[in-house]
Amino acid sequence: MNLATLTACATCHLALTETTDGHRTTFRHPVTGRHDVVPVDARSIPQVFDRCHTCTAAPPVWNYRTGLLQIAALPAGVVETYNDQWHVCYRCAQLIEADDSDALTAHCAALMLWPPRSAEYAVLGTLHRGIVIGRDGRTLLTTTEWPPARLTADMLPKIRDRLTGLLRSPADLPAPVNDPGDRRTLAHQLDIAPLYWINHEFTDMVNHVSGTQPPATVTDDLVVSPSGLIAWPEPVGSTRQLAAVSWTPHADGWQVTGYRSIGGTAVDDDLMPALRHEIGWLVPIHAEHLTRRTRIDGRHPLGALITTWLLITQQLTEAVPAKLPKGTTKAYQRDRRPAPEVRIIRIRPRSTTPPAPQRQAAGGPAPAKPDHRFWVSGHERQQPYGPGRRLRRTITVEPFLKGDDDLPIKLSTTVRVLGGQATDKKQDAEDE
Repeated sequence: MNLATLTACATCHLALTETTDGHRTTFRHPVTGRHDVVPVDARSIPQVFDRCHTCTAAPPVWNYRTGLLQIAALPAGVVETYNDQWHVCYRCAQLIEADDSDALTAHCAALMLWPPRSAEYAVLGTLHRGIVIGRDGRTLLTTTEWPPARLTADMLPKIRDRLTGLLRSPADLPAPVNDPGDRRTLAHQLDIAPLYWINHEFTDMVNHVSGTQPPATVTDDLVVSPSGLIAWPEPVGSTRQLAAVSWTPHADGWQVTGYRSIGGTAVDDDLMPALRHEIGWLVPIHAEHLTRRTRIDGRHPLGALITTWLLITQQLTEAVPAKLPKGTTKAYQRDRRPAPEVRIIRIRPRSTTPPAPQRQAAGGPAPAKPDHRFWVSGHERQQPYGPGRRLRRTITVEPFLKGDDDLPIKLSTTVRVLGGQATDKKQDAEDE
């Protein structure tokens, strides 16, 4: 399930709040609008306004729930209806959690240049007192488009610890990933899961080839370990949002969660330590139960993960242990936890041995070798076995890249060379 889709009003381009009651979802403007809500996917309209509802100055982090707030101007007999969901930035959330509505009002009014004795200041103060006093929990927003973080191998133990801390915290997550039992189970499994970091060259390769990856069948042989957390140094996938993925065994398959990262410029410098401690680096944006034999191609939200697994199982890569900071290993020792093991996955070095000359076929020239690598779709074949290899059994061959390691990769109509510039020459797609 996609957790990253933001809904906005097609008329005013404001990001909308969302309330789900059973199977019914209600969308509202931050403040009761002068027109009906026209909810659409925010990606379909330009310049969506998605800012904190209290100060309008920063992207929202938390969604606070209250009763439906209304403010009445008795002399004029006017009632202004506001909302029961409040998207709040990290600075304003700190003031709400401190139960300091006066400081919240002073902060927001200063940004809007409203003097303390103005009518606007008084209304704002009343509204903020309603939010602070009437709040009934908060949910981490997963729709905010944060600048991505640069994830490194030595960061992974701390990234995992912050993620499991978030899962164990009282803060709510979006409903599909908010079941308390599932959260505890996921946190426990991630505590002991292997950690994988994909190096830059391999990440470039994944981004180059995942879009054209044919459907692959998810099996135990494809999944590189029963559970794990894998991270790329920069976002991957068709939308370039996927920074990391976790998978853990669940029923007849795996529970798989994709995450976007929160970069160091997401909030002001003075707030970043608190955000890293409370939330960490990763925010869930996709959750899915993958059953065995599910088929996924490169355009799927988890396509980059499947492409990564395919390239690993094709033995195009090698794993080397990452050297972790002494502070990390000592912290684990103090907590009497086994030292974390982080594996760096990188493309195997190219062979320096010249290829053997091709043999000439009897009665004619040797068959031409391709001058590029390309995807071969998954298929079944009959494998010989048994006495004299006379028996046959059906095996499944997953999609794989065909061609020598030093050849460029052909992607539909463009050939791209890893580590170099893409060629401008267009080529016809090759049928297999």
